[in-house]
Amino acid sequence: MADQVAVRDFGVQFQGAIDNLKGKLPESTLAWDDLAGPVHGKVFAIAGATNVDLVSDIQKSLVSALEKGTTISQFRKDFDASVQQYGWTYKGKRGWRTSVIFDNNMRSAHMAGRWEQLLANSDRRPYLQYRTAGDARVRPRHRAWNGLIFLITDVFWSTHYPPNDFGCRCTVRAYSYADLDSLGVKPSPPYEIKYRTVISKDGEIKDQVPIGIGPGWDHNVGQSWLAPELALGQKLASLPRYLQGPMVDKAISPAFQKVLSEQFKTFRNASEATSAARKTAQIVSFLDSPTLTALAEKVPALTLESTSVGVFNRNIGLAESGATAKAAASSTWPADWIDALPENLRNYRAVLWDTQAEALVVIPQGGFDKLLVPQVVLRPNATTQQGRALSVKSLGALPAADLKAERYTLLVGKL
Repeated sequence: MADQVAVRDFGVQFQGAIDNLKGKLPESTLAWDDLAGPVHGKVFAIAGATNVDLVSDIQKSLVSALEKGTTISQFRKDFDASVQQYGWTYKGKRGWRTSVIFDNNMRSAHMAGRWEQLLANSDRRPYLQYRTAGDARVRPRHRAWNGLIFLITDVFWSTHYPPNDFGCRCTVRAYSYADLDSLGVKPSPPYEIKYRTVISKDGEIKDQVPIGIGPGWDHNVGQSWLAPELALGQKLASLPRYLQGPMVDKAISPAFQKVLSEQFKTFRNASEATSAARKTAQIVSFLDSPTLTALAEKVPALTLESTSVGVFNRNIGLAESGATAKAAASSTWPADWIDALPENLRNYRAVLWDTQAEALVVIPQGGFDKLLVPQVVLRPNATTQQGRALSVKSLGALPAADLKAERYTLLVGKL
């Protein structure tokens, strides 16, 4: 019976799936697309559930189901208890709503954990094959992808790694070079990803997703879990510029802001522990709508190749090279300010364009010195291992009067 479908069908005690679902931060939302697709890799939300405690309880029930291998029947009992406790009036019938929550979260967690396994084994089995459930319920578009074979590093898997919509039951299978040879098959030719525009009932253009993939599902659930900031960066890069700002505005939710901060702290710790990290970069923020709009209007000659903001560990804590001798002694950022760099970039007081250095200058809220104004200098279109990004050139502080010089153009906020 459908009611007796158990978690074992997704892989009972699959630690990767448990870690994925348990590690998400609960957040309230009004609709599924309140959050950008990649954000769901680290944030747990239930469409229409605006009470975080309710969301957290449902998440715990799903985690318990993964750990114990219980059926959807038990989940429905837990769901009913949570709904009654918090007085939630949800849309849709109970059976349908609980199935959607249970099935999609279990399958996403399983496929995220599966991605971690595939990466760990990619030296031996570097090829992945797209596979459908093979029955009449398979979507025509998904059926067309059945059998496609690409390297695990192929861009195809950044958007088409399943699940690719609500209720999607597709999966992947890994192969070695020898496996393909013995089967007499070859890798598929490059796949041209074609996009469609997502328009709301009110006629608002809200997103752009590959044809055949549901809005909010055009990301790799494994990549969004293991490297959420890179997954979001990839999503933004696929969008036309006029959609990038609005997508960031809804992507950087309070929970995801915390994720960015935790990722940055982990990066900092790794940078301090090993010199190998000196060649890596960490995405810490993304330009928002006000900044992008102001740049387009006031600095039309600038062509941004990315709206992601990355930091190299060698730049952490450096004072602005143009600081006066008197200011330089006080311009080094305290450790707690450096740790809060993602928040400082997001919660800014003002953003300026330095016409002389051709760089963005972000002025965070608050300060750590009575005489100086903290600033983050960003160099556009820097090259990183993850692609192009705005690079954090320096962290420093200057007298407020210096920022009012003719070389600076105020873009957003006020000094």
